[in-house]
Amino acid sequence: MPDMNEIKKSVEEILVEEFGIKPDVRVFAFGGGAGRVASYLYRKGIQGARIIAVNVDERGLEEVEADKKMLLGKDVLGEHQDTNGEIKVAEYVISRSKAWLLEEARNADVVILISSLGGGMGTGGLLETLRILKEETNKIVITVAILPFSIEGDRRRAALSALEEIKRYSTKCIVLDSDVLLSYPKVRVSKAYEIMYQEIYEFVARITNITRIEIEKKFREIYLKDMDAIVEEAYRNILIAA
Repeated sequence: MPDMNEIKKSVEEILVEEFGIKPDVRVFAFGGGAGRVASYLYRKGIQGARIIAVNVDERGLEEVEADKKMLLGKDVLGEHQDTNGEIKVAEYVISRSKAWLLEEARNADVVILISSLGGGMGTGGLLETLRILKEETNKIVITVAILPFSIEGDRRRAALSALEEIKRYSTKCIVLDSDVLLSYPKVRVSKAYEIMYQEIYEFVARITNITRIEIEKKFREIYLKDMDAIVEEAYRNILIAA
């Protein structure tokens, strides 16, 4: 007599595979600083996460590795131009690109936005995207916001000024402070950034894995409630066929 638990497990695996049960996490990285994070995530690889780099800087975007690159604002700024750090310009560019962003986000189970705050796209691009997602979707939106170093003056002030609004529009906001990197005095800054990027990678990987588990759980609740009956029926048919 075959082990019915093993048969149940096999049937469940077949059904999960047949229905294509897998997470769809969309990770948007805004601006040059977040583009470096996007490249790190893409090279490491996270099954179920799609990495999308968003920028108005064509040259900067060429250096980024991602599943998709969204070059925005050429109709507003012209060729080889960027926002010059202007938050309002970045907000305007994103508002004109709303349809493209929504097309990427609509089918996602979870949306993760990554930004190095303080600049144009990093602050304005992020904020306007958060507003659009809040108004147009009911998605879980998690923001990973990287603060500039305190010595960066105006960038730091712009970042801190935007934080409350970022938190208000996000389902959850994770704030990472670049000043913490200075607590590694014997580590080069580039290596310290890698430590931060690795933490972001592990966070995104955990979110993706949790999403997969929750999707499979809901699938089982809906489709596998009568698993015993499914297996018994399948087993009887096998016996008859034999």
